[in-house]
Amino acid sequence: MDINDRISMYYQEYKADMSAAKVAEEKGNIEGARKLYRQAALALCEMANLESGETRKQRVAHAEQIMNMANQLAHPTSAGTSKTGGNSTSGVAPGNKPSGIPVAGAGSEDENPWKSEGIPDTTFDDVVGMEDVKALIKTRVIDQIKYPELYEEYGLKGGTGVLLFGLPGTGKTTIARAIAHEIGAPLYTVQLSDILSKWVGESEKKIRQLFEKARTSPTSLIFFDDFDALGTERKEDSSSTYGNKIIVELINQMDGFKQNENTIVLLAATNKPWMIDSALMRPGRFEHHIYVPLANHDARIMLIQKNLGNVPVDPNLDLNQISDLLKGYNGADIVSVVKGAKIAGLQRSKERIEQGEDGNSPITFEDFSKAASEHHTSVDPGDIIKLRQYAEARGITLPDEL
Repeated sequence: MDINDRISMYYQEYKADMSAAKVAEEKGNIEGARKLYRQAALALCEMANLESGETRKQRVAHAEQIMNMANQLAHPTSAGTSKTGGNSTSGVAPGNKPSGIPVAGAGSEDENPWKSEGIPDTTFDDVVGMEDVKALIKTRVIDQIKYPELYEEYGLKGGTGVLLFGLPGTGKTTIARAIAHEIGAPLYTVQLSDILSKWVGESEKKIRQLFEKARTSPTSLIFFDDFDALGTERKEDSSSTYGNKIIVELINQMDGFKQNENTIVLLAATNKPWMIDSALMRPGRFEHHIYVPLANHDARIMLIQKNLGNVPVDPNLDLNQISDLLKGYNGADIVSVVKGAKIAGLQRSKERIEQGEDGNSPITFEDFSKAASEHHTSVDPGDIIKLRQYAEARGITLPDEL
């Protein structure tokens, strides 16, 4: 799709939002109108990003006017009316909705539902291997928070957007928790189910509330898990207009119409980065991409040792041999295989006890081999191909062994 087509698409979204906003305002759904006006302003900003000169300036000015209009919309009064710039509009009872469209509660601002889990206990010691990944994260996230004056001196603002991408089960969530621990930030973990709502405007409201709550702390971390589900590339047909609003509102909050006084670190994890809307990848949004690899040979050994703990093992057990056996397995798969081997040893030990014998039965290579045969790798070869294509298109070098 060329630039003119994209501008046309955003213009259609702008017109649809403005029309729907006016209808919502006339019906007394002030909160819904406010959301729709803001989304119309964002569509104008997206157009401005594709334009230049006086046209761009006019788009931005128009967007600011619409945002000001949205912010000036008052909540319905107890008498059932609201005032917008001195003009009264008819209100509706809280239970009434425009015909055919489910709408969130008219004008009511619910208590902010978002709560952080506090500062996690997870540390980078819990992230097995991946020293290169940890070094990148230190440079692009942690040091910006720890040395804000130094970064400001070099014209770099604290707070950043980082996309962790890689195959499933590689520890992206553990990394997010470790980052929050390292920078001492409360963590907000967001799933698609936390955002979606059947009510028009409600999903966008939840996103806005999330950022509002995050801004109450000097530093906070918002982690979008399975981000490809939330930030799926927008469709071009007009029938998907409402489905695109989540992304538009997310862009609105990430860009902001005013500078954030506090620092918000945005982190997202995905197994399928090629599905994410390109607008979310622009500078100032999720511009830093860090590949989280499968465990290599040494990391697999560390992961096996960590999950074996102090259980009895065959003195001749060769961890190098087990690591080779589990090549191509992700971290979650390796944990499952180790668990299967431990269960096998436990079962033999139980049988010995029942037969009146002493001593536990050590875990053998055969236990690992059997567990691996019952738990094949969950890594999809097709995803490996797509990851390589995606990384190549963005100039990111991936290791030979994913």
